[in-house]
Amino acid sequence: MKKMLVVLLFSALLLNGCGSGESKANTAETPEVLDVKLTGPEKVNPGESAAYEAAVSYGDEAVTDADEVEFEVWKEGEKDASQMFKAKQEKGVYRLETTFKEDGVYTVQSHVTAKKQHSMPTLKVQVGDADAVSNQSEEEHSHHH
Repeated sequence: MKKMLVVLLFSALLLNGCGSGESKANTAETPEVLDVKLTGPEKVNPGESAAYEAAVSYGDEAVTDADEVEFEVWKEGEKDASQMFKAKQEKGVYRLETTFKEDGVYTVQSHVTAKKQHSMPTLKVQVGDADAVSNQSEEEHSHHH
């Protein structure tokens, strides 16, 4: 009986020892996520210059060396006719200055590729006498690789 108890106790200790190594492996840090905050005016007049900024960070650090940052702009219902613009960068903030020529609801979308991840937040813009739009950005689309 004592022999059986010793074997069970030893087995329990052995299994416990093996299991503790696995739990350490499972508590590895989760990778940082690329964060893009797209901001700019949500209501402008036709012919008026508007600036949009994508503040890019990875963890607590500003990303100043993104692989690619572009802004895509299109009028509602005309995504196939969208225009792409290269962003100008300064200290982790990527900027587009543009002018909307006619009334309508437009979408401004930043395409940011950095740290092997891609993020594409959008912002709706009401130009002139277009129907009112929600002041909230559309859901952000991110692809992590």
